[in-house]
Amino acid sequence: MDEKLALVYRYFQLLENFSTDPDEFAGIFHPDIIQTAYPNQLSNDIKQRNFDNMLESMTTNKLMLKSQQFSVQKALQTGQTLVVEARWTGEIRVDAGRFRRGQIMKAFICTIIEFRDGKIYRQRNYDCYEP
Repeated sequence: MDEKLALVYRYFQLLENFSTDPDEFAGIFHPDIIQTAYPNQLSNDIKQRNFDNMLESMTTNKLMLKSQQFSVQKALQTGQTLVVEARWTGEIRVDAGRFRRGQIMKAFICTIIEFRDGKIYRQRNYDCYEP
C-alpha cells in the first residue's frame, strides 16, 4: 500500500477510535497543517482549522457521536496530492439541536490531501450529507 494512502487510513482509524492524543496525530499531521471544510448541510461557512483546532473538533465529535466509520471508495494520487473519495457513517450519541440520540448520519466525502515531509500538510473537505 502506498505510504500516503496508508497514512490516510491511519488518520481515519484514529478518528473512528475518537483519539484526541496529540502525539498520535503528530505522527500524521505536519506541524503547519491547515484543514479547510467547505460549506455543507451542517455548516454554511468555510471553516479552517490548524492542528490545535482540529484536536478540539475531535473532542467535540467524541461527545456528540457514539460511533463513526470511514470507508474509502477511491483514491487518486498526483505528485504530493491524494484525492480520496469516502463514505462516512456516524451515530449520534446525545440529543443536540436537530440531532437525536441514535440517529444515523451518512455523508459522501471528497477530501484533497496535500503532503509535505511525509505528513498531511493541507486537507480540503467537500462533504455531502444525506438528508
